[in-house]
Amino acid sequence: MSCAEAKLTHLDYDPQRKTLTWRKPKVDHDEAAQSEFYAKLPARGIADIFRFVNERCGFLSTLTPLQPRYAKKIADEDSLMAVIIARAMGLGNLSMAETSDIPYHILEATDQQHLRLTTLRAASDQVSNFIAGLDIFPLYSFDPETLYGGVDGQKFASADPTTTKARYSRKYFGTGKGVVAYTLLANHVPLETELIGAHEHESHYVFDICYHNATDIVPTVITGDMHSINKANFGVMHWFGRKFAPRFTSFQAQLGHLYCGNDIAEYESFLLQPAGQIDRRVIIVDKTNTDRIVATLGLKEMSQSTLIRKLCALSQHNQTRKAIFEFDKLIRSIYTLKYFRDPQLQRDVHRSQNRVEAYHQLRSAISQVGAKKQLIGRTDLDIAITNQCGQLIANIIIAYNSILLSALLERYRADANQKAILLLQKISPVAWQHIHFLGRYLFRGNRHAIDLEVLLADVIL
Repeated sequence: MSCAEAKLTHLDYDPQRKTLTWRKPKVDHDEAAQSEFYAKLPARGIADIFRFVNERCGFLSTLTPLQPRYAKKIADEDSLMAVIIARAMGLGNLSMAETSDIPYHILEATDQQHLRLTTLRAASDQVSNFIAGLDIFPLYSFDPETLYGGVDGQKFASADPTTTKARYSRKYFGTGKGVVAYTLLANHVPLETELIGAHEHESHYVFDICYHNATDIVPTVITGDMHSINKANFGVMHWFGRKFAPRFTSFQAQLGHLYCGNDIAEYESFLLQPAGQIDRRVIIVDKTNTDRIVATLGLKEMSQSTLIRKLCALSQHNQTRKAIFEFDKLIRSIYTLKYFRDPQLQRDVHRSQNRVEAYHQLRSAISQVGAKKQLIGRTDLDIAITNQCGQLIANIIIAYNSILLSALLERYRADANQKAILLLQKISPVAWQHIHFLGRYLFRGNRHAIDLEVLLADVIL
């Protein structure tokens, strides 16, 4: 029986060569409609947008001072905005002082007292939760019962190559060093970001970045590229009630990772032959040790990256290592077969990863305002703070666009204009063509308040 006869029209199998090929599902491309929409909006400066979003969700209130004695000298919102923008855009406080209306010594004091990883993460989480409460947010879901999240890494050069995480990579950094910003995204909203070394395998951090997500947005399916796959991720994510759904680039290559539960001889008449049989006995026998590992991960006593390194360092005959890897084969084989059979699943996974790539373009545009795609800072902590500032600025832009889209959605729902609502659903909030990143930054006094009604008065879909 052929794949076509089995109603799997997207698959073609050559029995003589024993090769499987598939027709990639078409993914909607709405760049033209999106560009046309944002071209209708008046351009606004990043400082005005920053202030506009903060007025609605108050995320700057999370940036408390480091020393309690400074509690009565809380930095004003203008200074906080200035230092965050200076970090995110690679300008630094000196360049920001030269191109803004805030003196250098105020920027330095604000930076040292208020920019910390914990407070910046809390600010970004507050913006993410605010976006999740907007009317437009549910419309970005592919499936009303499933929330897709995507993970991927983005390379950034390190402004000061003396940091310990920075590593050489001629392909990405030339003669310099750099790091990788690993990000979890759901419905266009960045939920978590972590810095890892350019020499580290991204797959070691898939579970960690999902489990450390502190927002109210909890994706149930996690997509990734081929770099997100290792010998444990399918099993680890399954233990914690998540589905791991990587985007495969070659179906033929995945045939070597299909395993069966019964005797291989039972599958002789099948078009696709399993690569081997799963040892279910070792999974059952070592359940006690596996449960301990699950508990250790759940209590955050060990990171996934540490677990994977320890497992790989064990002997190939170690029972616990075997049990985890065999269980991973089981979950991966089930997912691979579903991926082969379901074009809609392939399409959703592909779209989820495309959203991560679109977010990376926004992060790249923000970081390159200072002339180079890099993260400034002299220590690992410094560049981690810079990375977190970059995510916060990106989240603010996404929040601003989501507010605009939600206002239009309310208008069209009141008019029962279903056609306009469907068009609105295809417009991504990850866009910056209508935002000024360059110029002289005016934070004090000379403010230009954003009026939604005036801004959207002439916008018609």
